Amino acid sequence: MGGAIRFGFAGIKNVGGGAIDAILESRVREGAFRSLYDFTRRVDARKVNRRVVEALVKCGAFDSLHDNRASVWSSLDASLERAASEQRDRAVGQESLFGGDGALDERWNDEPELIEVARWSDRERLASEKELLGFYVSGHPLGEVAADLARYADTTALSTEGRDGREVRIGGLLTSLRETRTKRGQRMGFATFEDLEGCFELVIFSEPYNLHVEMLRLAKDGGEEQTGPIPLLVSGTLEAGDPPKVLVRDIMRLDEAEQRLTAHLRVRVLEPELSRDRLLALRKVLSDAPGDCSVFVHITIPGDSETIVAVGGIRGVDASDGLRRDIDALFGRPVAERSL
Repeated sequence: MGGAIRFGFAGIKNVGGGAIDAILESRVREGAFRSLYDFTRRVDARKVNRRVVEALVKCGAFDSLHDNRASVWSSLDASLERAASEQRDRAVGQESLFGGDGALDERWNDEPELIEVARWSDRERLASEKELLGFYVSGHPLGEVAADLARYADTTALSTEGRDGREVRIGGLLTSLRETRTKRGQRMGFATFEDLEGCFELVIFSEPYNLHVEMLRLAKDGGEEQTGPIPLLVSGTLEAGDPPKVLVRDIMRLDEAEQRLTAHLRVRVLEPELSRDRLLALRKVLSDAPGDCSVFVHITIPGDSETIVAVGGIRGVDASDGLRRDIDALFGRPVAERSL
């Protein structure tokens, strides 16, 4: 209706049939719920317990009433305690002290505001949806890193045609991981890997599995803070199939890709900025950070031309964040950048 997608209560983890019946009964009898406080006041707390309400909050069932799930979550204690107090009063007949049900309803019209807190991050919100519904509703955890995936991954789940047997790099999330043993007793893994277009099966043989197993487990479970799966880049040989399969050679976190995959460090400066002292200082900074990345200096003459030169005596550098900061500090502005 109106382009909306309806999802039944029965599909929400931790929400049972008794709770569903109690919610629907209250909604039919008294109309749509107006707020979290209205909901907890009206439903039978013996059937709709805290675990049920928490599940409803985390999957977004209250979004049409309150657009900040974190505020709803933080206000649960106050709302449930307030509702329990009223239900106890009714159970012992104390509503008469307030002049009947109408007076109680009037008391509940004066609801406190929800506790104001920062919104959950996209990763936290989406992780809760995946946990309770089995899929993402309000977005995708890879949405915020789509530009990085496009930059570093060369293959997606829908662009595998003609690449069978070739080396590929894919980017996405590890959604399942299973460990097994080879006939020789060595550990290896099988995994499901999801990108923005579909999924892959991963076959992770003993050497890369033993090297990366801890990172794989953290990436799947959300790291130490349990905030949702961590985006990865996976390199290996593609095998056609449905879904396509990758025989894994290497794995890295997406947020490490810029440093690990960098081939060149480029320093972009204006010709008037290149004093002799500054050039000597630049060479010293580069010499103190040996590595495998080649260095090129782009010298721009404003309104005229650009010249690209290599730095004499420098075979390569480790293009770390620290080196970039040191170079930028020499020129008083951002001038160093990494490129593939």
